Amino acid sequence: MKIKIFYFTGTGNTLKLARDLKKELGDVDLIKVSYNMDFEQTDTDIAGIAYPVYCFGIPNVISNFINKVKLNNDAYIFGLASYGGLLTGSGKLLKKELKKRGYRLNAGFAIKMPGNATIYYNIPALEKREKMFAFEAERIKQIAAAVRDRKEYKVETNLGLFGQLISAASNKMMSKINETAKSFFVDEKCNGCGNCVNICPVQNIKLKDNKPVWFNKCEGCLACFHWCPQASIQSSAKTRDRDRYHHPDISYKAML
Repeated sequence: MKIKIFYFTGTGNTLKLARDLKKELGDVDLIKVSYNMDFEQTDTDIAGIAYPVYCFGIPNVISNFINKVKLNNDAYIFGLASYGGLLTGSGKLLKKELKKRGYRLNAGFAIKMPGNATIYYNIPALEKREKMFAFEAERIKQIAAAVRDRKEYKVETNLGLFGQLISAASNKMMSKINETAKSFFVDEKCNGCGNCVNICPVQNIKLKDNKPVWFNKCEGCLACFHWCPQASIQSSAKTRDRDRYHHPDISYKAML
């Protein structure tokens, strides 16, 4: 049985979920989603789409992937959302996008992970993060069992109808996500290492005079912000005192 999990990640949370699921399921191909990936026919019996929740919905790069990917018509398709704030009805949006292409979402799972939208709020305390990691380890086993048996599973949401109404406005918010980078700047700690250039999943950053310059293709993933070894990338005066985060089990090399 062929299993492929397509994932998009900024700080490693979603990659961690995909890796742990692979560990439970065995022979699984993990495929990083990008705009320049190969969209030829994908021969797979089970296809997973692992993604972080952005603006109560799904990232633009995932929407682009769904619009172009070619899956087997009889493939079992599941979604796996990583969310730090509110899950709302993001899984319903994934289901809707797939339906437009003639695909059926058979299951929609979700796991709460440490929130990393540090330009808006600080990350959870270490003790709280550890509890999330422990829950994830157990929850992923349950998800693996359901996927292995190709079980139908209701799409997970929260906040009920209100949550779905919030997610309905996601497309409008995501249409402006590329403006996220407009607020980025570097402070005096920047040494021009270029980590931000390499980590950006959409190649939206270049070095000019040994300092990063952001363009207009930002996905809002905050990879540059969190993986900067000097913590020199800022979004406002408030972010100077906020922690940086990436999943402790995911390395910079793995992200690349």
